[in-house]
Amino acid sequence: MHVLIRVCCTCRLDKVIALGYISVPVWFVWASFFIGYGPGPQFRYYQLTESMKDQNRITEEFRVKGMICSRCLKVLNDELRQAGAEILEIELGRVVINYSSQKISRSHIERVIRENEFSLIWDKETLLAEQTKRWVINYIWNTNLEQKLSGFLVDKMQANYGSLSRNFSRVFGKTIERYSLLLKIERAKELVEYGGMNLSEIAYSLGYQNPSALSKQFKKETGMSLREYQKLGITRRIPLDKI
Repeated sequence: MHVLIRVCCTCRLDKVIALGYISVPVWFVWASFFIGYGPGPQFRYYQLTESMKDQNRITEEFRVKGMICSRCLKVLNDELRQAGAEILEIELGRVVINYSSQKISRSHIERVIRENEFSLIWDKETLLAEQTKRWVINYIWNTNLEQKLSGFLVDKMQANYGSLSRNFSRVFGKTIERYSLLLKIERAKELVEYGGMNLSEIAYSLGYQNPSALSKQFKKETGMSLREYQKLGITRRIPLDKI
């Protein structure tokens, strides 16, 4: 039996110097831990399916910009499978697929990604900015906002906040603070539409000291107060990937 392994070799500075996928016998996996290979290169193992044993099949990792929610995962997963690719891993910002070069080309895969309003990431600056964006979304939607955003990002990304902030501004043309504010506006809209909280509760849940502070900022961004938005009774939310 053979397995497919993902190899990521690192130098002393922990920078990736090689990345690829190779097919090896199972005995090699076990032997690597006894003869000293185990602690060095980082391996991720996939058991080969019958289709993956085809010599014309390719396993490749794609870094994808614009994947910020679970729906993005479903859309891309479904579209790539429909195109004939086998999904080995998929997470926000990243997908690993196996495909037959005789049935589907790399350019077709890239087209599927683009047609679903995603794009491929080629440089480390954009990759870092995308990761930062996803953590900011996570902060607004999934925490109580008691910790400062800067501290949250430093803890999650293990990087200097100044460097993260400068890189984010270069890539997206707006600061992290500005982006987080726009997310709060969209989160406020969402909470209003759910109807489970009053305006004071919404304001406090988003880190505001009082409802008027949120309403003032909401009006500055949308042209109406939060209460006026509530009375509309219709959705005017901006998709997160468009912010």
